[in-house]
Amino acid sequence: MANLANIDRRWIFLAVFISVLVPLLVGFRLPVKASPNVRAIYTSIDALDAKAGDTVLMSFDFGPSTLTELQPMAKAVLRHCFRKKLKVVGVTLLPEGVGIAETILSNVAAEFGATYGENYIFLGYKAGNEVLILNMGEELRAAFSTDVRGTPLDDLTVTRPLRSLGDMAYVLDISAGYPGVEEWIQYGQERYRFKLGAGCTAVMAPDFFPFLQSGQLDGLLGGLAGAAEYETLIGQPDAAVSGMRPQSVGHVVIILFILFGNVAYFVSRRGGGS
Repeated sequence: MANLANIDRRWIFLAVFISVLVPLLVGFRLPVKASPNVRAIYTSIDALDAKAGDTVLMSFDFGPSTLTELQPMAKAVLRHCFRKKLKVVGVTLLPEGVGIAETILSNVAAEFGATYGENYIFLGYKAGNEVLILNMGEELRAAFSTDVRGTPLDDLTVTRPLRSLGDMAYVLDISAGYPGVEEWIQYGQERYRFKLGAGCTAVMAPDFFPFLQSGQLDGLLGGLAGAAEYETLIGQPDAAVSGMRPQSVGHVVIILFILFGNVAYFVSRRGGGS
């Protein structure tokens, strides 16, 4: 046991590597159960009515460094919206979010035959952070007179009836930091009382639990697991569900090594004491 307690760490690294590699090569399904926070967003969006002209605003407040974790949840929610034929307005508070948002919007829209201008639009980026959110809440056209292509908002079917954030049936912010969820709460939801959901990286998720308890957030998608849960709810497993396989197996292997290390430590101490 003493020899096993001093195992070469390279064997541990190899075991973790294999535990991540094998699930990537071998396809198998892990059970994914949606948490209440994820289901809350799904339920709210599912209750919206396309015939009533309900519009969802999605803010893509993340860049390339968190694309792997946050892009799947953006795609999953967009698929839900386009499947229900809801109108979608995209925006970003980060300059690096423009290309990312445009790509995600156009790719998912193409899956459902959604038309730009009639089913969805992208406002693009403007500097301002919190001030931009306030301006959108007061008067949408004061913040964005045109979309990212330079078309006036009154010429687009999606935005023609919209005057402010208060006209949005649902707002979802997918964020990796600042500006992001807290700014949308403080300067948007608190002032204009729209229904707000959030998506964030897994490490950020615990910071937003108090906002769920206070009712300022309607629901929360946390990291790849949250995205996988949403993909399961819409019945369209994709990158998040696939990504959970290596992540889950890798975590199990690490936990086993931790347990093994503790057992070996206490056994060696007992042997030394005797």
